[in-house]
Amino acid sequence: MVQERRSPTTEQVQAIVAAVKLSGLQDPDTSVEFAKQQALQFVVENRVSDPVAPVDGQIWLRTDL
Repeated sequence: MVQERRSPTTEQVQAIVAAVKLSGLQDPDTSVEFAKQQALQFVVENRVSDPVAPVDGQIWLRTDL
């Protein structure tokens, strides 16, 4: 018996993409797929400590490490 292989739905892909955080990746130095969307007005904050209450989408660079 051969099982038919189905592609994931758009909703399934969006749910997976929303659940993935760079901090959860084993090697966050890899490239990030933006699903063909542009990243406009990126702001990378230089910090010597992690923020106390980071918000989704906030990006910072630890300059003390």
